[in-house]
Amino acid sequence: MTTLDSFQLGLPQRWLPDETLFSLCSRYHAASGNKLPSTTCSQLFGHPRQGCAHDFPARLDHFLCVAGDALGTAMSIVEKHTVLPLYLRFASAEMVDATRSAAAQSSSGRLKFQLGLLTSRFRANHPLKACRACMQEDTLQHITPYWHREHQLPGVWVCRRHGSWLQASDLKATGVGRFSWLLPAPSQFLTAPAASPPASVMQLARMVAGLVAKPGLRISTHRMGQALRAALADRGLLAGTAQRLRRVAAGDAYAEFLRPLLALEQMGQLPASSDEAYAEIARQISARSAGVHPLRRAALAAWLFDDLQDLLARMGAGGNDTVAPAPPPTAQLQDDPRRARLVALISSGRSTSAAAREVGIDTTTGMVWAAAAGLATPRRPKLLKGDLRDRLIALLRKGIAKEEAAAYGEVSLQTVTTLLRTEVGLHEAWRQAGFENARRRNRRVWARITAANPLSGVKAARMAEPAAYAWLYRNDRDWLAENTAEMARAVRVPPARVNWDARDRQFADQVRQAALQMVEMQGVHHVRLSQLYQRIPELKAKILRLDRMPLTRAAVFAVVGKASTG
Repeated sequence: MTTLDSFQLGLPQRWLPDETLFSLCSRYHAASGNKLPSTTCSQLFGHPRQGCAHDFPARLDHFLCVAGDALGTAMSIVEKHTVLPLYLRFASAEMVDATRSAAAQSSSGRLKFQLGLLTSRFRANHPLKACRACMQEDTLQHITPYWHREHQLPGVWVCRRHGSWLQASDLKATGVGRFSWLLPAPSQFLTAPAASPPASVMQLARMVAGLVAKPGLRISTHRMGQALRAALADRGLLAGTAQRLRRVAAGDAYAEFLRPLLALEQMGQLPASSDEAYAEIARQISARSAGVHPLRRAALAAWLFDDLQDLLARMGAGGNDTVAPAPPPTAQLQDDPRRARLVALISSGRSTSAAAREVGIDTTTGMVWAAAAGLATPRRPKLLKGDLRDRLIALLRKGIAKEEAAAYGEVSLQTVTTLLRTEVGLHEAWRQAGFENARRRNRRVWARITAANPLSGVKAARMAEPAAYAWLYRNDRDWLAENTAEMARAVRVPPARVNWDARDRQFADQVRQAALQMVEMQGVHHVRLSQLYQRIPELKAKILRLDRMPLTRAAVFAVVGKASTG
């Protein structure tokens, strides 16, 4: 499909303010006259279903073949028009690159798998949300209401513009209309709380929105842990010369901050008690805090800092390696005319510093560009003196992590990064060695778990070692396939006998209670089946077995579609 087809299709050629990719495609679907959502999805993404997710992008390369240059690049769409950036802010550079690649070529389901959301306690449930005041303003200014990106972010349940609660849609995330294209409409929303949003809800929304608003931002979890510890010390929550966390005081204070958040959708996995809150703080300020869900990081930061700028300022006080923006695309660097001029000057005998001044860049950048061109440059070491530089280079060539190299040399992470970028061939050797180390390590883990449990089956082994399986699946799939082909199927255990009578009574009670709450407390006049699914997710899976649950069937028929008598 050529770029011209975007005009022939009538695809919008500009984004509305803070609009999501799903919203723009839904506007096109409404204007196109397409009867089937699959028709629109095929036109825009080249597949009848992949691409229609409302949260994570998919098949962006195909979308851009249709849209042309007017709507930006795949990277800009991910950063500015999806919720995905929140999950990338604390990720490694390798994970960021892999995720962006998956968004351009693969399905949204693969993205959620790569990020570990499908198995996280927070789940990958992102309900569509909207503000009624924004909907009215959008209708006046843009003819149609649309989905605002900030409103869709996990952890954001208030409209910061109007200071009001957001309302959640009972479609898409619940499985109802999963493949549909839709725009905000009052009939699809659940009733929002009447009280004003608590301060902690506003603080979390401000922190999450700030994290996502900075394109390319990546935060060092190590430096963030140091900033958290400093903020705790300012509040008197660290004790003694060892600066240990005050268990009761810190746990009580953080649990109190989190209490209003626990009732929000997707936030129920945050600490609910003082002991849990203490454990959460201790984990995030420790030297090893990998694998922490971004909502947990954002919640703790929202408690201790006024906003993102406050956090970044505290992190920046101790060094320059706090925030690592995503590097510019290689093509842009190669196209910079100053690069060729710098290489020519150094090749003619000019010093790196003099050549850098002449082309208008700093000396470190000049050293990086020279190393990329294969030119070794003389140095006057300030930090890496004696044989320390040689020892660090030897360690890095073996694939040691940058953090470990910095600790070994007692230098900053930025110093190690500069060494990697300015020593000819070192960065590529380090990357290859790191990859080989990871491959050997994950192969060893997988071989050990499958040898110890030869009859457990692939699924059980995968559940036992999900990280090793995920790495091998992404990076060493042929070896993984070869080493799982002969594994026996998991032994089938007869399912436990279901007590259908007890289950029937339980579901019938839940249906009646949910309907009563909607009618009496939320003012719903006609209860819909989709609303019951929203409040009782397990009901959808049992709806085809109502022949085994007569009480539940009677309760559903009694409440669905019935008008309020109040």
